[in-house]
Amino acid sequence: MVKLSTSDSPAARLPVAERPLVSVCMPAYNVEKCLRDALTSVLSQTHHDIEVILVDDGSTDRTPDVARSAVDERLRYVRNPTNLGGFQTMNKAVSLAKGDLVAIYHSDDVYEPMIIECQVDYLNTHPEAGAVFCLDHFMDESGTIFGGMTLPDEFVEREWLTYDDVFPFIMRHKNVLFCCPTFMVRREVLDEVGLFDPEKYDIAADLDLWIRIVRRFPIGILNKRLMRYRVGKAQWSSRYKRLRTEPELYFAVMDHYLRADDWLRKLSPSDLVEYAFHRCDDETFRAANLVLRGDITAASELLQRPYPWRTLVTSVRRRKLRVLLLRALMRGAVRLRAVNSLARFLAWSEYGGRIS
Repeated sequence: MVKLSTSDSPAARLPVAERPLVSVCMPAYNVEKCLRDALTSVLSQTHHDIEVILVDDGSTDRTPDVARSAVDERLRYVRNPTNLGGFQTMNKAVSLAKGDLVAIYHSDDVYEPMIIECQVDYLNTHPEAGAVFCLDHFMDESGTIFGGMTLPDEFVEREWLTYDDVFPFIMRHKNVLFCCPTFMVRREVLDEVGLFDPEKYDIAADLDLWIRIVRRFPIGILNKRLMRYRVGKAQWSSRYKRLRTEPELYFAVMDHYLRADDWLRKLSPSDLVEYAFHRCDDETFRAANLVLRGDITAASELLQRPYPWRTLVTSVRRRKLRVLLLRALMRGAVRLRAVNSLARFLAWSEYGGRIS
């Protein structure tokens, strides 16, 4: 837990009438087991000037009952008559927000008591910044913490990050920088750059929004783990990944801004090589899924694409070696027509033996 005296924070020293109202927007879908803990953690924040807008995206479990059982005048519960989708529901919640600051938190995670206060303090003391994130603990479905996010060394001492910092980093490492359910932003920033665009980018709509913001405003990342991020099979990202055969939508976002902002002239050769490796990694994963789906022809076409060998000069990591070996194994098994054995191996290696 962050050790910071409430009375010492800039937000706490402001007169009550001048303290910023924070609208906490929480989309919810079939989270009956987690919702009570999530709501309790948000409603127990040390920064009291909040409204919580919980939008239920047509849950089919007891989520509505849990939501209605929470008694707090700051909580507003809205239920979608039909399932709209995660980012559509976030956009709806934001459209109902009244605060000068808007936070988008998740309804299956747990928030440390001072996350809102720390983020408000940052935005109060850094008027140049448009938004702020923080780090997270990783938590399994039972609530046990098993690790956490770490801020890259190159950014530890930075007051904020700019577009020139963020885009090359995400090219090299993908988005291991911004934790979506720790997002707090100034309302006027959203008014300027717009909301999530799920119709165009689906599950990658958050990455698109982060880039749209940082193109115009610096972004802060607090070097503190101020929430517990629940990891499990029911996660949207886990469902998206399962047996996926289409290119990861991360590439659609990055390719768009590569072209829009002429990044090819500004990126280093190592940036481009690492990006090529991520694409190769994705093609390898998709090829494995195609084998499991029985489409050997399409899998073989993906496996014929070249491995970016120069990535091993940049750095040798376990993931890079794994992709290289997995591609060789799949190509060999296909040539030997050992497809059934290959499929059994892939079911075990990629999904723990369970693909149904």
